This record gives sequence, C-alpha cells and structure tokens, in this order.
Amino acid sequence: MMMKTNRRLWAPFIVLATLFCSAARAEIPPLSSFNADYVVYRAGKKHGEANRYLKVTEQGYQLGYSSDISWMIFSDKRQEVSDFIVNNGKIQPLRYVLNRSGSGPNRYYELNLNPDTKVLTEGKSRKPKAVEWQDDWQDQISYQLQLALDLKAGKTEFSYNVLNRNGNSKLYHYKVVAEEKLPLPYGNINTLRIARIEANSDKQIYAWVAPELDYLLVRLWRGEDNVEQFDVQLHKLDLTPQVQANGSP
Repeated sequence: MMMKTNRRLWAPFIVLATLFCSAARAEIPPLSSFNADYVVYRAGKKHGEANRYLKVTEQGYQLGYSSDISWMIFSDKRQEVSDFIVNNGKIQPLRYVLNRSGSGPNRYYELNLNPDTKVLTEGKSRKPKAVEWQDDWQDQISYQLQLALDLKAGKTEFSYNVLNRNGNSKLYHYKVVAEEKLPLPYGNINTLRIARIEANSDKQIYAWVAPELDYLLVRLWRGEDNVEQFDVQLHKLDLTPQVQANGSP
C-alpha cells in the first residue's frame, strides 16, 4: 500500500527528421529562450531540483523539462522534450519524448506528430495510432508555452486538447484567478495565478507566471484534498533576448 501511495504522489513528474515540417513555411513569432532552475519542496522541505529550458533549433523550437526528486526511500528522475514550430500564434508540437527512471520500472514514451500527413505515431517504433487527427493537439509540456502566448494575446481563460504519453487526448481547462506578488528563492516577483479547472476532482493545481519575465512559469503547486503534494519554485534564471527561429535577433 505504501508503494502504491507514493507512486501516486510522484505521478505528476512521470509534471526527427522526416516528421518535421519545414520551418520556412511557419510563421514563428519571437519567443524568449531561457534556462530556468527550480527547487522542489514538500511541506517546506527541499526534496529535489528541476530545470526547464527553451531553445531555438533548425526546425523551430525545443522545450525541455527535467527533474531529480527523492522522498524517503523513493526516487524519481525524468526528462521531457517537446520539439515544435509555431504557426499563426499556435504551437504545433512535432515530437514529444519522456524518459523516467528511479523507484519502480524505467519508462520511455515517444509521440511523433506529422501535420502534413496528419498521422500520430507512438513509441520508438513509431507505430501509427488509430485516432482521428486533431489540429489543436498539444503535448504534455507544449501547452505551457501555448498558455503563455494566449496570455500575451490578452486571454484569461484557456482550454487545451492535450495528448498524454500514450497518445490519448484530454481537455485541460485553466483560468487566471489572481494577481499576486510572490516571495520566491529567485526573489520577489509580480505574478498571475492560474488555476486548473476540473469538475468533480479532489486535485488542485495552481501555476504562477511572471509577465515581466515573458510569462515564464515561476511556481507550480499541486495538492489533493487541499493537502500539498509538491511545490516547485523558481530559483535561478537565464533569460536571453528574443530571437527568431532562424537565430536572428
């Protein structure tokens, strides 16, 4: 029972050539590359570290997330990568990969999305998934950047059609609920607090983004029955000037 409970506790961390479209035909607005380090807390105690980055690639952009967390005898290490382009202010994910190791079995998941052939494949074998193509699909981390773009456009409520690691989709709903000044390891910063809206759920998820840092995610809090499961807070940030996907300023 203890093993099952704690696997559930850390479940949020479980939070290319031919398939890439030509970046030349994509209208890519400037995005700020960044490298951000976070501290992972639970009940006020540090239990690990995390990192998020965004960089320009030859095809478009790459968003990455990694974490290294330990709690009692349990450990969890994971890396997530999303390669994507941007068309008309909309992020189009092309490839998503998750590697997980630590307590329990190691896991590897991969999704490849081809908007030209409208085919979604899964796994290293790139087996086509028998689902109807959806132009608005996001992967497990790309939707975070879509939310930032939507905030810049003045939106305060959001819905995203997010693929899980197995290629099944679910609608995520979010809403801006407050403006707050947060004391973080990084320093005091003005933020927008965003809540995930999920009917009939005992889970609570809040994210804080900083408009002055190009709507960067600076804190993520998750609870269940209002009991904290984890609290991820920005510690260090390297925010580079805005660049186009071809590397030009």
